[in-house]
Amino acid sequence: MLDDSELLYKGLEWSNAQTIWVDPSSAGDDDMKAAADYPDNNNGNESSGDSYFRQPSIIQSPDNGRGWAFLRHEFTLPSTPVRKATLYATASSTKPSRQFVYRMWVNGYFVGLGPVFPVENESRVNTFDVTGLLQAGPNAMGVLAWTMRERRFWAYMEIVLADGCHMTYGTGSNWKGIVGNRAYPNADSIGTQYFEAPAEDMQTQWYPFGFSEPGFDDSSWPKAVPCEQFDDLRLTPTANVGVHYLDPVATRIDDRGTLILDFGRTCVGGISLDVESLHILENIDVRIRYGEVLDDNGNVRYRLSTFNTYQDSWHITPQTPAVETWGMRVFRYVQIIPAQTQASQDAVCAAASSVRAAAIEYPFDDDAAGFVCSDKTLNEVWRFCRNSIKALNGPIYADSWTRERAPYEADAWLQQRSHLALDCGADAIRLGRYSVDWLIANRTWPTEWPLYLILAVHDSWMVSNDELQIRRQYQALRAFLPERYVDESSGLIVKEPGEAGHMDGDLVDWPPAERDGFVFGPVNTVINALSCAAYRAMADMARVVSDAADAVRYAGRASALESAINARLWDDHAQCYRDGLNAQGDQLQHGSLHANAFALAFVDVPKDRRAMVADYIRNKGMCCSPYVAAVLLEGLYRNGFGALANRMMADDDPRNLHSWHHMVSTGCGSTMEGWDVSIKGNTTYSHPWSASPAYLLEWGMLGVQPIEPGYAVFRVRPQLGDAHEARGVVPTPSGSIRVCCVREEGHVSVDLDMPSGMVARIENEQGDVIEMRSV
Repeated sequence: MLDDSELLYKGLEWSNAQTIWVDPSSAGDDDMKAAADYPDNNNGNESSGDSYFRQPSIIQSPDNGRGWAFLRHEFTLPSTPVRKATLYATASSTKPSRQFVYRMWVNGYFVGLGPVFPVENESRVNTFDVTGLLQAGPNAMGVLAWTMRERRFWAYMEIVLADGCHMTYGTGSNWKGIVGNRAYPNADSIGTQYFEAPAEDMQTQWYPFGFSEPGFDDSSWPKAVPCEQFDDLRLTPTANVGVHYLDPVATRIDDRGTLILDFGRTCVGGISLDVESLHILENIDVRIRYGEVLDDNGNVRYRLSTFNTYQDSWHITPQTPAVETWGMRVFRYVQIIPAQTQASQDAVCAAASSVRAAAIEYPFDDDAAGFVCSDKTLNEVWRFCRNSIKALNGPIYADSWTRERAPYEADAWLQQRSHLALDCGADAIRLGRYSVDWLIANRTWPTEWPLYLILAVHDSWMVSNDELQIRRQYQALRAFLPERYVDESSGLIVKEPGEAGHMDGDLVDWPPAERDGFVFGPVNTVINALSCAAYRAMADMARVVSDAADAVRYAGRASALESAINARLWDDHAQCYRDGLNAQGDQLQHGSLHANAFALAFVDVPKDRRAMVADYIRNKGMCCSPYVAAVLLEGLYRNGFGALANRMMADDDPRNLHSWHHMVSTGCGSTMEGWDVSIKGNTTYSHPWSASPAYLLEWGMLGVQPIEPGYAVFRVRPQLGDAHEARGVVPTPSGSIRVCCVREEGHVSVDLDMPSGMVARIENEQGDVIEMRSV
């Protein structure tokens, strides 16, 4: 359901702006690449796969150089100072590349990029404050765009002068543009079977440097051509992503003369090369390879395990001031390979201090959260996960920006939890809300996934105390409850498992090798436990919208489910929860880690069984994916087994691949989709939802959890386990909660600082509660 408050109203003179694109007749020849001779140094750097993940067919359009467009316009302002200037822009289509369509500059200064994925069929308009970029006299706007579908761009600038005078400038036939296939010739796709995006084989002799500055000579450029108007313009409710520049933390020249740069953590974007600083006197040619990890020979693995090939070729002339990647690559490492000319080789050897990462990131408050404890591995894991969320938050929560570039429900639930544990400012709340709204309108196939949207909306409300999303999406969320599968006689959810990849197919975990042998049946313990939590959350939200009947109904469903799970799915003899029931209503004779992890996390397990379930989990170990690991650890913390949760999260045994410490040891720059490429052959090293320790250590080890929305009342229930001290800063909408927990002489002391008006309930391991009020 779209939010009508985001509509652009007719009171603003949108009719002044016409949708445009470049005249296709301005294209150059389709093969404009300068020839260059490179050494053979592929170094066996090949993609890997496994029995489930084989080389797919990569999407590749012919003539993708013709998807590039340069657009510009000049206008003149009077000498009266500018009080406020706002630039609105959108373009289409984001679908082919699953990324932004345009980058825009004003008077040579970068303004921003967009748009974000639309929720339905609307067009999302970014808003940029350009007040400080305008000047008296000539001004210019410039756009560089790429897409292979629809090819439309729209912009509108509204200016208020100091004397109150209003001026407007919009796209139209007075703009000029050219197809960009001279500067960006046809190239291989860096994408996968899910999207296409071109390698940027830039030919700088054709790049119109200065095109976004006033005075640029565009006399040879034809006028832009009108396109079909956008008919549903809506403001993007999230903050704009920005481009942040990072210096490498390490550089080296290998024995073949290639430059290898390590940026210390994952970046989404590309690189910026300051060509002027190299003082080149003749043309040079370089290949740029991006990768998430290094191969065994120390080269950048630019052929990713996800089957992307991250390689660009740049032909650079001495007149080039600087070069920067336009699109999105996901990398920690970059390798720059010179062509076999002396000038190219000399330039690469001198380039270490001239290259920076140009990382596309959503706004992030670096100081909002903190965590440190006496266990150095947990500190390392928290920092790793925190940096992963910062680096991988884009304009929407995406599974990963390498292989699929798409949101998924469980992924968004986990990413939002970690994000809001690190930064719960208004921008963070909006990003989670928009991502969940997108998924409510665009659900994916697994049976379990829509249930996580209910939990995500509930989580956001509990952190923010903002009821808007609940009230706007309540009916849509109701439809995600598994009402059609409820068996009234047993109280259980009963459905056929279906098939992976098909709508309402049961997932449990992925890849299948991480399911601990889970046996599927018409009654699935994982789905029943998760449904129990969803009904309970929906009952809470029914009370928010004052639907008493729904509140009673859903609370009753949750209670009946919980009773049925504990009565029908528990095996006293095996002392574990079974995976489910067969068609005859008998227990399946297998009890996976997953059945027990989900029960412990989402069901009120009877007290006399909790230790048995925890022992069962301890004996199995973390034989699941990083996705289910979050559920497993949350269940342990929820039931007082924090010592075990801490040990599992801090496991640094090099023989154990199932750990965040192992992820760090691979040399990647952010959390991985699978624990190791040997477990999931097409894994990426850039999945933000896998960063669950960012919230689990706050929520579990420090024990800080909201009891009432907005942390008006919150719990502090530390579970230090083997650690003797843990300290943290927990962000809330009202300010930071600072907590220090120290084990002293057999008990844990808690030092707490919290914003005024809050109530804290401090619980010890014996269940005793002390209530504190801040005034």
